[in-house]
Amino acid sequence: MSRTKRYSAFVLTGAALMLAYGLRMLGQSSEGRRGGESKESRAKLPEAPPIGFFGSYRVAADKMDPSRLPIIGAWRINFNKSDPVMKLQGRFKETGTTIYTAVNGGIKTETFLFYPPKDDSYKTVFTDDGREYWLKLDGKNIYENPQGPNGLGQTVGMWLIDRNTIYRERMTKGLIDERVLYRVSPDGKTLVWTTFNSAGDSGHVVWDRIELPPR
Repeated sequence: MSRTKRYSAFVLTGAALMLAYGLRMLGQSSEGRRGGESKESRAKLPEAPPIGFFGSYRVAADKMDPSRLPIIGAWRINFNKSDPVMKLQGRFKETGTTIYTAVNGGIKTETFLFYPPKDDSYKTVFTDDGREYWLKLDGKNIYENPQGPNGLGQTVGMWLIDRNTIYRERMTKGLIDERVLYRVSPDGKTLVWTTFNSAGDSGHVVWDRIELPPR
């Protein structure tokens, strides 16, 4: 082998070794970033600044104990701010009320077409006047009877997006048939339900925070 060929072979071998070493180090660096981004290190970083209608996205603790979420409390329907169809339907009355209560690490939801209800039969018997169900904010669509015990095999799952936003999916016999976004205003005085689907308009129901006497 000539001197020139030996030199070329040496240079090519060296370049190949450097490339292999660089790729190896790059792979280790990527793995280190993926494996080293632990919950502990993330928790040490400051939270991003708030944006408009959105609340804090550090919600792990609130999923376990929702008692401090701004949605907790009582709300009265506001026909003037809701989609006009809500009043035209005639289902909800002026005293239409929804109540969210933190119970056993989850949320008990009670919704009434008028308030106070005539009795508490809605807890065990299907009635359109009111309904009650309980769920956790874990995204599992396993919580039964979100419309009351109507025999339709319905379940609901809810995700806590940020402290002011909850996403809800209802399933009927295993098929998703309702999607709703719940949003509480930054001042905690207004709750908005937005129903949406792939076609047509979205729904829009607005609620004002109210104080109810102890029950």
